[in-house]
Amino acid sequence: MENTTQTQTATPKAPRSAAQIAASRANGAKSRGPVTPEGKAISAQNAERHGIFASICTIAGEAHENFAAMLADLYQTWAPTDEHERCLVDTMGMAVWRRARIAALESAGINLQIAKARVNSSVPESEIDTRTQYLALTSLTQETRAFELLHRYEKDFTRMYERAARSLMAYRKFRQEFPAAPDSEPAQEPDTQSATEIQNQQNEPEPHHHRPLNRRERRQLKWQKAHPKAANNRPGTPAPAPKPPVR
Repeated sequence: MENTTQTQTATPKAPRSAAQIAASRANGAKSRGPVTPEGKAISAQNAERHGIFASICTIAGEAHENFAAMLADLYQTWAPTDEHERCLVDTMGMAVWRRARIAALESAGINLQIAKARVNSSVPESEIDTRTQYLALTSLTQETRAFELLHRYEKDFTRMYERAARSLMAYRKFRQEFPAAPDSEPAQEPDTQSATEIQNQQNEPEPHHHRPLNRRERRQLKWQKAHPKAANNRPGTPAPAPKPPVR
């Protein structure tokens, strides 16, 4: 009997109930789905994306189709339009699923402790009351700190969902206030310059860009200014320009 009880309680409960799955299917049946080829392609990519995340985020005992249906509901609710929004919705879906898993693990732990108490005290299932549940919870928390860790994870996943939702709304508000610039640049106005102006611009000499003098050249220039006569008689120094005649 003990082995049978452990086998029944070791498998975590499904995060979504049958009523929730039925409601999701009913809501999906109301939608006609995408009509354009682009919309159908995006819908096919989303379905493949849900399947990939379902295989990654689910563990043994959890149904992949339940996770995919939950993520599809989030996509239908938030309707992401680009990759950044899809990543945020995926984060929200993982947070919802993990938080539901924490609740399932907590229920499985309490049920397992109650089953142990029933085996030891021979209490029938019809006589299980709130007092029995409380004693099972108390003994479980005294034996292990798993509940404390589960509650911490539950808070983290709740904050994870809320942070992703706030980021998604802030991103959409930013896109509305600062829309992206169009990809195509505006056509440039034709050049109205005349042929004469273009020819004059071509004939203008290019400006001569002088490089900065180094330390040695600066010292030589300073010495030439201080000794103009010696600089003129120095070999290799160019002769000074002739002075204009005095009239």
